Amino acid sequence: MGQRSSTVKRSLRIVALVIALLAISMSGASAQERCDGANPKFAGEFAELKSLLGETMGEPLACEEHAANGDIIQHTSTGKAFVRPSVGIPTFTDGWRHWELTDDGIRMSSKTTAYDVTIENLTSTQPFTPAVVATHRADAQLFATGAAASAEIQNVAENGDVPGLVQWWHDNPDASHVAVAFGAGEHPPIMPGESSTITIVADRGASYLSVASMLICTNDGFTGGAGLALPEAFGETATYMARAYDAGTERNTEDFADLVPPCQGLRGVSSHDAGTGMSNPDLAEDGVIAHHPGIDGDLPTSDLTVDAHGWDIDAPVMQITVTQVGLVPTYEVEIENLTGTQPLTPAVVATHGSSLQLFARGEAVIPELQDLAENGGVPGLHAALSDHADVVDVAVAAAGGPPPIMPGASVTTTLTGGPGVAYLSAAAMLICTNDGFTGVAGLPLPSMIGESAVHSAVAYDAGTERNTEDFADLVPPCQGLRGVSSNDAGTGMSDPELAEGGVVAHHRGIDGALPTSDLTIEAHGWDTDAPVVKITVTRIR
Repeated sequence: MGQRSSTVKRSLRIVALVIALLAISMSGASAQERCDGANPKFAGEFAELKSLLGETMGEPLACEEHAANGDIIQHTSTGKAFVRPSVGIPTFTDGWRHWELTDDGIRMSSKTTAYDVTIENLTSTQPFTPAVVATHRADAQLFATGAAASAEIQNVAENGDVPGLVQWWHDNPDASHVAVAFGAGEHPPIMPGESSTITIVADRGASYLSVASMLICTNDGFTGGAGLALPEAFGETATYMARAYDAGTERNTEDFADLVPPCQGLRGVSSHDAGTGMSNPDLAEDGVIAHHPGIDGDLPTSDLTVDAHGWDIDAPVMQITVTQVGLVPTYEVEIENLTGTQPLTPAVVATHGSSLQLFARGEAVIPELQDLAENGGVPGLHAALSDHADVVDVAVAAAGGPPPIMPGASVTTTLTGGPGVAYLSAAAMLICTNDGFTGVAGLPLPSMIGESAVHSAVAYDAGTERNTEDFADLVPPCQGLRGVSSNDAGTGMSDPELAEGGVVAHHRGIDGALPTSDLTIEAHGWDTDAPVVKITVTRIR
């Protein structure tokens, strides 16, 4: 951690210098002139900054002035940005982390930080209620051993009152965010041996995490952690082991009549007692929170047994694992079919770093893109991109009814990004072609929330199959989608006899007059000098 801390501090000092240079007032100059004026001083520090952040820093590009608010933005080739706002605090962002330059120096921005929290039930016998998880500041104290339980902890421990504790956090001025980790399957409890993972965020200044969950087959048992320190660095993980606690608010009768009803069904041991979700004043005790003594099993009132409901009282019953996953950039992608004739397959869309090249003119396509262009192989391309080490997220943008993206229609999907993830690639087949496709390879992602990037894509020929325009050689959906058909069933398989060892090129369009042509210009053609699809990417988080 010492080396990482030193590197981070050094990075922040350099970032502060860069932002300070960009913050120099250059009134009356254009956006380009303002950045050009700063660049001579900026260039030396940029090189050192790049040495810290790696190749993902990219190279400086031209400036722009935000039309809506007058901000001056210095972009880099991989989507990083230095922002000198017309009003407000200068900010450096790499699309993932954010720093602000204030009169007191550099600080993290007020944006939230995200954490993955995994709750694992370490017992083999005790189901837990869904766990209430909250991020908060130091003054919020959920519970402490040796202290009386709050009404909210009492209600969780005795009655499994998850909503009540959630509301308590919502009303707590020192709370940041609250979430609930549910179990899997048909039952929301977190069963023995099961784990549940959620993502929760924390506002700046909220450095702690608290968790609480009832041990369902107890009178007033619960587990969790109070005031657990959140990891400070991106990718850092903290693990906490939690014991079982007795809230000290209800005598341990171990009688099903005094326990919450789900206990019996969850453990396969039952009686004629229905159970209750209400506290019984006759069983109240004025105690304090302590380590739970475990299941006795031999009390006159015991329905619980050590074998079915007990646990090792000297061992933890819950593991809490917290990983900082940073400020997760999220993008909305819209795919619009600009043609009046050509239906498209659902589009495969991916966010990725600089090492992925989905396709390029003049180069042979990868096998999965060939299968998409010839046979509409959406699943194969999705799987290939999912397995690529440089890809963070993959989605399929499809229509709600029939999955093709029909002429004039548009579809949207949402993807996430991450550190070093600066690009978007997408591909979809032109269904009524032999091996036509469209898309984009390496569109720079917008770096600022609310910012959009737009790309108009032409049609490409994969160069892998001769253009016969014969329905027998095309995918079957073409005929039904365009209302032109023949007796040829079509095929979803590549024909080796039609193979050509070509490369990606601008598609020359539909001929319509070949000896084998079933396609027509009127029903299937498009303007080969115009784009066939518009791709709009907007950062929404």
